Amino acid sequence: MSNDKEDGLKLYKDLSIDKSQNDNEIKKVYQYWANKYDKDNDDLLGTVSQPNSVDLLNSYTNDKNIEIVDIGCGTGLVGKFLQNKGYLYFDGLDISEEMLEIAKSRGYRHLSVGSLQNKLPYENNAYDAVFCVGVFTHGHVNSNGLDELIRITKKNGFIIFTINEGVYVDYQFDKKIPLMEKEGLIKVINFEKKDYMTKKNVKGYYCLAQKV
Repeated sequence: MSNDKEDGLKLYKDLSIDKSQNDNEIKKVYQYWANKYDKDNDDLLGTVSQPNSVDLLNSYTNDKNIEIVDIGCGTGLVGKFLQNKGYLYFDGLDISEEMLEIAKSRGYRHLSVGSLQNKLPYENNAYDAVFCVGVFTHGHVNSNGLDELIRITKKNGFIIFTINEGVYVDYQFDKKIPLMEKEGLIKVINFEKKDYMTKKNVKGYYCLAQKV
């Protein structure tokens, strides 16, 4: 199997959320990309969504003992920054076993294989804070994935997620988020558009919401 750094990026660009076997296609992307993912994020993409998202949570809580889960944790970059900020208890889930192998070194208490396209392997109201960073992007998961994030968050807990600007309307986040507020499921505390992949001049939406 080739590990050339362009393989993962090329396969990523070919993903389509409309494909019936898209989870299998996503697994293939990260099977190829895992060993080069962190380097590509830094050198080719300039991705800043992970530290920005952790900073967002950190600006609303001083409690380092809260229970956290990182959905779509990949190689564990969110975990790396959670650890740097002193958070003690965080789990992770990702569709790719190859990515999870790398995440093992980044402070996660427990790592699971799973997909946000399906029911997550967690109980209702399980976590004080739920991260989902880099998952709402091209060919991955549409706005319906927010339902599962809400389900596993405790009442008054935080949901921190990013949305690539390129899918915000196409995947109907512009409708889903206001609808969830209207239905009394969440309260949006912070919502802003800022740098996402700096070397590609891509912005992203950063949201911190509280479960009602």
